[in-house]
Amino acid sequence: MLGRACAFVLIPALLAAQPHFAAHRLKTLRDESVTGYALQERTLVTWGGQLLWRGLPQGDYRVVRGAGRAFAEGGCLLDVDGDGRLDIAVNESGPEAALVWFRNPGGRGPWQRHVIDTGVDAPDMMPATLLGHRGILLIHKRAQLRFYEIPPNPAARWPSQDVYSFYSPSHQGGLRMADIDGDGHPDILAGMYWIRSPESFELPWHIFAITLWNETPESAMLQSSYAPLTGPTPDLVLAQRNVTPARLAHFTKPADPRQLWIEQRIDSVPDLGAVSSLEIADFDGDGRPDILIAEGEGAGRLMVLRNQGGGRFEPSVLARGQPVHFARVADLNGDGRPDIIAIGDAGIVWWENQR
Repeated sequence: MLGRACAFVLIPALLAAQPHFAAHRLKTLRDESVTGYALQERTLVTWGGQLLWRGLPQGDYRVVRGAGRAFAEGGCLLDVDGDGRLDIAVNESGPEAALVWFRNPGGRGPWQRHVIDTGVDAPDMMPATLLGHRGILLIHKRAQLRFYEIPPNPAARWPSQDVYSFYSPSHQGGLRMADIDGDGHPDILAGMYWIRSPESFELPWHIFAITLWNETPESAMLQSSYAPLTGPTPDLVLAQRNVTPARLAHFTKPADPRQLWIEQRIDSVPDLGAVSSLEIADFDGDGRPDILIAEGEGAGRLMVLRNQGGGRFEPSVLARGQPVHFARVADLNGDGRPDIIAIGDAGIVWWENQR
């Protein structure tokens, strides 16, 4: 039985506007801290003091690893060993800060832990295939773009390749992949840069600045999304995740993407707190993509910026008053409408889109 969320202060007047969301509490978090998560379709994995695998929206869960050594923020889901089941890669914290993966037993037996590498600190991490090589892409210590390739024996240590090292006044955060220059090879979006793919794996990658948000060490620690927003071609949307007030803007790719991209600031949210999550989806069904924003600081708002066209966005606040650590778009009930999963200190909440 799904409960009504009690961890947020709801805003009934705004919930009555389009789109309309109903809040369901999937899990109350009491002694369970959440430092990171991964979501794929209806599988949610969370970690902090322990590592848990949940089916959504029912909220059933399996304990992958109980209380013990703490986990850091970074992690992702991927089929490491090719058996058709999603495994978990996650960054353990502590002196060695190990990057590890847990093999999915398919419901039979314990999850087996394997070390990929030690000394890794990577809050940004994603599964990736680079020019035919499959593995994990991450930003190490907020300054080094690194790729770990799955070896023939994935239980052994994984070989790594440093794709690029950033020499900037600011740390770099935010990680995506997309074919920026249209050559058929996926490029990498990392922080305030895009890194162009070579023709073959052994050749060097080349870096180009998108913007110059580098005034402080935290200026380019970003949340990012790359998808159509103002037209048929993708826009890059960036928001600062460790700065309050935070900048929020969308960037249009110029004819020559090696030049600085065209910035348009989104100022419809006053005093925007450090942005913990940012995604693009058409929540109200009007054909214009909207922006999901969650604040990890400040007013602690979970909101949808409704696309009014012409570069204008109207905020609809779903909840406020509790910092939102993570929020993602997912259609949990299969009705074709984008829902929202939000994780805060007190619980995991499914915001069901009922437009």
